[in-house]
Amino acid sequence: MPVVYCSRDGVIGIGRRAPRGSLPLVSARGRNLRRIVEVVARHAYDGRTLLVPGIPEAASDVEALEAARSFQGQVTRRLADRTGPAATGGLPL
Repeated sequence: MPVVYCSRDGVIGIGRRAPRGSLPLVSARGRNLRRIVEVVARHAYDGRTLLVPGIPEAASDVEALEAARSFQGQVTRRLADRTGPAATGGLPL
């Protein structure tokens, strides 16, 4: 099952597992996961890199976690709207 994760600088990755040191955000089955993440995420200037909104600007780790929780909630809600409650979050809401 694919997992969406991010690093402290806010860069989002999607893979089979979250690498050591990254923050797992959402895990879900289906093709909608990547599409939803691309809609909710902020796009970097290079046009390819996806960022969790608010993390690159966060002044502290607490602010970064709040931004990650917000992003996680948005993705989870959109997945539930499309597929039913099949997604699991990496962070406790």
